[in-house]
Amino acid sequence: MALKTYLDDLWDHEIRSDGRAPLDLRQIKCEMGIFHPQASGSASFNIGNTKVIAAVYGPHEIRASQKKLQTNPDKMTINCEYSSACFASNERKKSTKNDRKSIEISANLNSLIDNIVVQDTFPGSQIDVYVELIQDDGGSYAACINATTLALVDAGVPIRDYVVACTATLTHSVAMIDINGFERGTGCPELTVGILPSDTQIIVLEQSHLLHMLYLDDVIRVAIEGCKKIHIILEKAVRNKFHKSRDFKD
Repeated sequence: MALKTYLDDLWDHEIRSDGRAPLDLRQIKCEMGIFHPQASGSASFNIGNTKVIAAVYGPHEIRASQKKLQTNPDKMTINCEYSSACFASNERKKSTKNDRKSIEISANLNSLIDNIVVQDTFPGSQIDVYVELIQDDGGSYAACINATTLALVDAGVPIRDYVVACTATLTHSVAMIDINGFERGTGCPELTVGILPSDTQIIVLEQSHLLHMLYLDDVIRVAIEGCKKIHIILEKAVRNKFHKSRDFKD
């Protein structure tokens, strides 16, 4: 008979390793305009010990190098680059911008931005979005999406809706939101869900590790609830930013 560990005792009361209940988010701190006035828009998004910054430049005239790749002159060209600080995780890498994972995340973010930006507002222009992971303690891709959303809003780029993302997992047959680094390290499945809050449409759905179909609906459901909680926090950050800007102008 295996001896029960301290974590097993916590799970008897559905308490996670960091003291949260299954549907609790880690502490969230977000800030807009962190690179003002150098960038058109910028933001930081911290959830627990995971920290991401994002900066938006433009809209501006499309660069000559991008004109060759432009397929529709009536659309806005999106250029998004993701990178990870070499100290962001326990894995030390020489290159954190051109490796396969970074290129894949850049492409995914680029496609996401392209889907939510109102393209015909600035036809033939270009915006550059730079996203950097400063510290990774779980849920880093979701944090990148949330930071990008805030930076786009800060830059005044017209978007159809926010994109809000949250992770979810399943441990001990219990669905949980906002996975941390320790939980990810145990090998549990990690599901990243991104929604448009206005109609709860899912536009991001990524999974690492296997998750039985029997539990998929429950995990997606709690992830959506986590997205709704994060959306409230993002909305508050946006309102506070522009309320302060209006007071400053007055």
